[in-house]
Amino acid sequence: MINSQSKQPEQKKTTMLTPLDKITEVFGKRVKEERQKINITQEKLAEYANISLDTVKRIESGKSVKLEIAYTIAAILRVPLQSLLPQKDMSEDDIIEKIQTAQETLQMLLEIHKNSKK
Repeated sequence: MINSQSKQPEQKKTTMLTPLDKITEVFGKRVKEERQKINITQEKLAEYANISLDTVKRIESGKSVKLEIAYTIAAILRVPLQSLLPQKDMSEDDIIEKIQTAQETLQMLLEIHKNSKK
């Protein structure tokens, strides 16, 4: 049977990172960095986490990870789970504000300390 419909040229799919993709990408990169810092092989991490080697490779390449496994991996690497996730980028103004707040707090603590010695 002949198809009378003309073929449309194939369009290339552009892949854009979703927020979840960015999280899993950063998570995988940081898992690999932390694993290497403590000299654990992918095989050992898989064994300790009770997951397959392919799963470790998939996670480190930025693919999705179950939350339960993410917690397990963080515990094995002895780091807080939050440290394996993307952090909010701070603007220069945010940084300056935090420094000023810290300076004010330190100044207040110094005054309290001085007054307690009187």
